[in-house]
This record gives sequence, structure tokens and C-alpha cells, in this order.
Amino acid sequence: MTFILLILLGFAASAYGTIIGAGGGFLFVPALLTFYEISPEAAAATGLAIVFINAAAGMPLLLKQRRILIRTGLFLSLGAIPGTFLGKWLVTFSPDGIFYALFACLLIGLGLFLTLKKQKPAKSEAETAATAENVMSSEETKEENEDKSVEFWKLLLTGALLGVISSFFGIGGGWLLVPILVYGYSLSIKAATATSMFSLAIYSLVGLIPSVIDQSVDWAVVGMSGIGVLLGAQAGAMLSKKMKATTIVRLLAAVVIIMGINMFFQI
Repeated sequence: MTFILLILLGFAASAYGTIIGAGGGFLFVPALLTFYEISPEAAAATGLAIVFINAAAGMPLLLKQRRILIRTGLFLSLGAIPGTFLGKWLVTFSPDGIFYALFACLLIGLGLFLTLKKQKPAKSEAETAATAENVMSSEETKEENEDKSVEFWKLLLTGALLGVISSFFGIGGGWLLVPILVYGYSLSIKAATATSMFSLAIYSLVGLIPSVIDQSVDWAVVGMSGIGVLLGAQAGAMLSKKMKATTIVRLLAAVVIIMGINMFFQI
């Protein structure tokens, strides 16, 4: 029964995470903490492993769909790498109560933000749809989006913040990166989610190294849920291309608020 549940959890977290560009860790880690006997440190490390598998598995299809802004993703990853080591160090000194409280506040805050700011993604969706009608101009639009992110130092700072969050909570940081790319860098929601997955694949792998060395990862959980993750990543990549941007944002807002409230009961 545990084997089946972990496969289903991996599939659901991976598919949903790929759709919203969050890697699935924000669903996977709270579920582990709630239903599986595991410490916050081990849950974060195991969640980060799942985030990497999810991001890497969905990458080929996202690249084929030409939705990834590679230059933006690389700068974000470059800034995130040192942040992942800092986050890993911080989690070892954080009491369990503080861990749960911070996690809950972050999730609820993000959910409320997305709910109150849901008009902007709709505008981005219209722009994306207009671009899709003219296939010949798709690459030009992509390059223009990359040019808007020319202030690489902002991307580096953003990446550093996400790196800390990624390793500290084991949730990948994509749930925060996507709103930043949409509202801070004016990217379409679909370009933002794909670029988020690209950067997640890079810096989650780097952030995972210390956890592998100190043996914090629960490889049994990774192995069982990994089957579902591989399948879910493909399903999520295909579904996200067809879904409306506003639908993606609403799904993200609803789930993070629910998970945040649930985390308060773990304190």
C-alpha cells in the first residue's frame, strides 16, 4: 500500500509541479511530513531529489515546445547554486517548529498573492495566444523576452534567494520563481513555468550534492515515488501547453494555501 501511495503521490506532485513550474516539491514535502515518519531535514533532502527528477524528466518535452528562455534560466541557476548550500546549512540549525511555521507562512502568503493578482496572468495569456497565432514570430518573441532580462544581476539575486529556499524546504523554489518571472520580469506564464523547470533542474542537482554526501536523502522513498514522478512530468508538460494561464495560476494559488494551512497543524 505504501508503494502504491508513493507512486501516486509522485505522479500527482510531478504532473502538477510541471504544469505550474514548481517541480512538485511543494506538494511532496508536506505530504511526507504529514503522512510519513520522516524528519524535516530528511524530507527536505528527499523532496529536493524528487524536484530534480521531475525537472529533468520534463525537460526534453519543454525544450521541444520552445518555451524555455535558456539565458534567463542559466543566470537564475548561477545565482541559486551558492544559495542552495546556504539553505542546506540553515536547515540543520532550524528547530522543527520554526521549520513548519516558516513553510506555512510562505505557502499561504504566496497563495494569497496569486489570488489577489490574478488579472496579470490573464493579460500574459492573451499575449501568448496572439504570439501562437503567428508561428514565424515565436522565436523573435522569445528573444525579446530574453532581452528584457538583461539585468543579469537581478536574476543572480533572485536565484540566490530561490537557492536558499530550495535547499531549506526541499521544494524547489519554482512556486516562488514563476510569480517573480511573470510579475517582475513580464514573461508569459507558460514561458515562466518552462524556464523555472529548466533552472530547477540545474540548481536542485547542485543543492542535492551535500544531502547525498551526508546521507539525508531517503532513497527508498525516492525510488518508489520516482516511478510516478517520471510519468507525471511527461503528463504535466503536455497538459500545461493546452491549459489557460489563468487556470494554472488558480490551481497554484488554491493548492499552496491548502498546504500552508495544513502545515500549521504540524507545529
